[in-house]
Amino acid sequence: MSSKIYTSVLTALLLFSTSSVFAEVETTSSLRGVVNVAGAVVSATHTPTGTSKTRSASADGAFYLSDLQIGGPYDISVSAPGYKSESLGGVYLVLDKTTEIAVTLVSSDIEEITVTATASQGSIRMGTGTFLDRDAIDGIPTVNRSIADLAKMDPRVSINTGSSRYSEISVMGANNRFNDFTIDGVSFNDPFGLNANGFGSMRNPIGMEFIDQISVDITPFDVSRGNTTGGSIASVTKSGSNDFHGSVFFIQRDEDDIGEGPDGEEFPEFSEETKGFTFSGPIIKDKLFFFVGYEDFEAASPALYGTVDSNAPVKADTLTTAMADQIKSIAMSRYNYDPGVISSFALPETSEKIMLKLNANLTDDHRAVFMLTQDEDLYPRKYNRGQTVFSNNWYLKPPEIDRVSFKIYSDWSDQLSTKIGYSSYELKEDDHSVGDPYFPESAISVGGDTVYLGGDRYRGANYINIKSDYISFKATYDLGNHVITGGIDLEDTSIYNLFIARYNGEVRFDSIADFEAGTYNYVRFHVPQTGISDVDSVAAMFDIEKTSIFIQDKIYIGDAVLSVGLRYDAVETPDKPMLNPKFLDTYGYANNEAFDYDSIQPRFGFNWDATETLFGDRDRIASATLRGGYGLFSGRIPPVWYSNAYTRSGGLSDYVKVYGWDDTLPSWRSHCKESGGTVGPMPAGDPSFFWMGPGSNYCIPTSAYFNDAQGTDPDFEAPASWRMNLALDLVTAKGYEITVEYNHDDVDQAVFYHDAGLTKTGTLADGRGTYSGHGDYIMTNTDKGGAEAYTFSVRKSFDKGVSLYAAYSSVDAKDVYPLTSAQAESAYGYTQRWDGENLDAARSSFMSDSKMILGVEYKAQLWGDNETRISALYIKKDGEPFSVSFDEPGYNSVTGNSKFYADYSLAYIPNGASDANVVFSSASVANDVMAHINSTALAQYKGTYAPRNAFTNPDYDRLDIRITQEIPAFRDHKFVVYFDLLNVMNMLDDEEGRVFEYGYNNSRQIIVSGTDSEGRFLISGVDDDDNLYLQDGDGQSRWQVQMGLKYQF
Repeated sequence: MSSKIYTSVLTALLLFSTSSVFAEVETTSSLRGVVNVAGAVVSATHTPTGTSKTRSASADGAFYLSDLQIGGPYDISVSAPGYKSESLGGVYLVLDKTTEIAVTLVSSDIEEITVTATASQGSIRMGTGTFLDRDAIDGIPTVNRSIADLAKMDPRVSINTGSSRYSEISVMGANNRFNDFTIDGVSFNDPFGLNANGFGSMRNPIGMEFIDQISVDITPFDVSRGNTTGGSIASVTKSGSNDFHGSVFFIQRDEDDIGEGPDGEEFPEFSEETKGFTFSGPIIKDKLFFFVGYEDFEAASPALYGTVDSNAPVKADTLTTAMADQIKSIAMSRYNYDPGVISSFALPETSEKIMLKLNANLTDDHRAVFMLTQDEDLYPRKYNRGQTVFSNNWYLKPPEIDRVSFKIYSDWSDQLSTKIGYSSYELKEDDHSVGDPYFPESAISVGGDTVYLGGDRYRGANYINIKSDYISFKATYDLGNHVITGGIDLEDTSIYNLFIARYNGEVRFDSIADFEAGTYNYVRFHVPQTGISDVDSVAAMFDIEKTSIFIQDKIYIGDAVLSVGLRYDAVETPDKPMLNPKFLDTYGYANNEAFDYDSIQPRFGFNWDATETLFGDRDRIASATLRGGYGLFSGRIPPVWYSNAYTRSGGLSDYVKVYGWDDTLPSWRSHCKESGGTVGPMPAGDPSFFWMGPGSNYCIPTSAYFNDAQGTDPDFEAPASWRMNLALDLVTAKGYEITVEYNHDDVDQAVFYHDAGLTKTGTLADGRGTYSGHGDYIMTNTDKGGAEAYTFSVRKSFDKGVSLYAAYSSVDAKDVYPLTSAQAESAYGYTQRWDGENLDAARSSFMSDSKMILGVEYKAQLWGDNETRISALYIKKDGEPFSVSFDEPGYNSVTGNSKFYADYSLAYIPNGASDANVVFSSASVANDVMAHINSTALAQYKGTYAPRNAFTNPDYDRLDIRITQEIPAFRDHKFVVYFDLLNVMNMLDDEEGRVFEYGYNNSRQIIVSGTDSEGRFLISGVDDDDNLYLQDGDGQSRWQVQMGLKYQF
């Protein structure tokens, strides 16, 4: 007797589930199966839209339906002449997974039939990662509504806690800029590479209410995936259907929703409001559907810093309100400049997002998807460290982003299907200081503080305009036990980048009195050779062209599925940077090498249902799957790293340092030495560009080239890593889902910066060299580095609506350069080092050694069909690594090279007061230093240096809770009230739940005044917690609450 079986191929995912996602950057899913009748007709109908796809089974009964819309439910029907037609209902498809079913048809003369489907753990997946559907997303406690809040659910993902809004997402210890983020298959990466969150926008790149599913993939072995030396984060947005659906949401917070500090400090006054809506439905039933989303965020973002006697939560060390008032008075009276305020103020922050999506069933065999998104942000930031920055030294980032994409999915036969896609992207961003952008940034030393005012030194001339066009083609051909996939992707990006570091100048003063007199100890400025107003002459204008070709065979052999593929990526910049003849004469090779590299990437993956082989007795183990793979993965390079060679050729501008206002310009820094150029004191009145004024004699040459050029190694290769994954997925008879897995990465090529003019000049007492450098930075490669991770997870649904998820991962990642800066000069200078460029791979600045996640959820319908949901999430992880360095005088490293920045020389650790490699300034200093060393982890490095990132920041642990309650409205409409409580432990004890980090992964604990004639370090003191900051800019070290309201239908 015929029957319709309502079941789901995928069991409902728990709130905090981590399931490996099949590796293919797609917005679709696929269905594969076998039927016992050759030529049987298989149809899959997406019930919400009526979209249907039909295939005929092969001679051996195999069928494959690709490019299916995710979600569901789907009705699967199977029929053949002389057999009873059967159906399988309630099938839901998940992003990037191939769902398998098996159907047995019986003759029309036989009463009983069998229809079977594999469970979710039997779906085909290779690689490793985390998947979250809409239900799981709705259960995660959050006040920031960020992608980072979702990505952190994978234990191999570490989120930097320096800012809860501007979160860095690191996957297995990789640099956050190496991640690849897509929405509906369209790149939403930061198109230039300046933002730590990896997005072009400052907050989320898309409204969280627009997302339907999201996955974090670590080792996607499918060769259609590129840009994956970090993690691949893919999300799919909601779509329209034959029914109208929508929501309206509203969230509001202020300072009363954030707890007090441990000393009773109240959080500064602020306000933020998020509101928006979604609406979807049919335009033409069964044919054309729409989804539209809008989100608006407005806030007055607080600055928590202030003078030592202010009420600010984070206070200065020595600067008093009276001192700050004196500095402001001097700025206004002598220089006619208002620096703003320095204590507890708020700046505007806004974000507006719009999305339109259309899905069209053009014919039975062709469908199309169109998407338009717009994003406009205004985000306040400060570059300078510390607590003493006047408000007008802050700057605003106002990115405007437009994206358009169009895809056509076509079925040409039972075997052949294709996807053709086009997308375009444009980013405009004009960063500028809050105050006058051309007033020189002035840094004034006041005791232990440095006070900053004036325009930010990197925002005087800072504008980006990027346009990208992307075309993709992918074909899938089903040969039964072989599914062949091939395709080509073409990308063309045009970049205009105006960036003149210190265009408005950077001036440093030793005291308030010196600031009043204009007698600086340091000035640095950057002047276009063709004149101060001709900024376009310095702008980088270039194209990046990328071609990717891939082919793969997915082979089905019994209980196993193998994938073997090859990917080819080629990148080039057709236009060369400017040639610097002096560079060519000095080093014998040119600085203007264009980027032109390629990468051939073989990959192999497998998925094996090993239940029978490994566990013949199923009394305890219901299912066992072994999966994994190995292959080469080439990564993306932030275009800003390309840009350095185009903006800093050494022939477009003069980048000058002057030490002391009356010094002549050093000949090694300026071609004006022979002209007797000088730069006088900072004058009263308007000091903008004073180095060009009558008080100075700085000249601009008409045709001169000098050092400080940047370029690319002619043999530069694409960053790439060999990546391996092996995992065992078990489902016990009692329903526990257990995963044990191992990841291993070996760097094939990584980015390395080399100063072409670096010369060793001597050796210090501890064996490290002394050097001189020219600042001629060449981007080249290193083959050092890698990572490995051991991960264990378990999840279980219990009776009465209780579910549990637990996971643990241990990660060990190493790199040579942390690459935390966009500029080559800064990436080079801000790397902690012992001996010049003899750098070994060391612990990554982005990793956490271990991370544990525990999630518990309760769901119930306490009255009617209205859901009550309580979710608790606990995360404990090690802090990020940090280095211990010398606190060095002035601006140069103790090695004598100004290109190795001061305070980034790894500290030599004395073995006692009589260590022959050091000279203590006094016996008491020796006692203090050795007492500190002997009481800390420094003791293990006595008599040598402490390697980069040898130490670990304080642990991070946090308990968050979310409560949601549905309230009936009318018909099937409902209100949803949700309440988030973050950092519960801090609410119970204000000393708990606080986040401390050493800024920039560096602590200058051993204070030195230089070296003596024998190369011994002159140690003058110790600072045991230098650069250790409480991270509380967004209240992440306090408890926070949030209540929101959503109306949905």
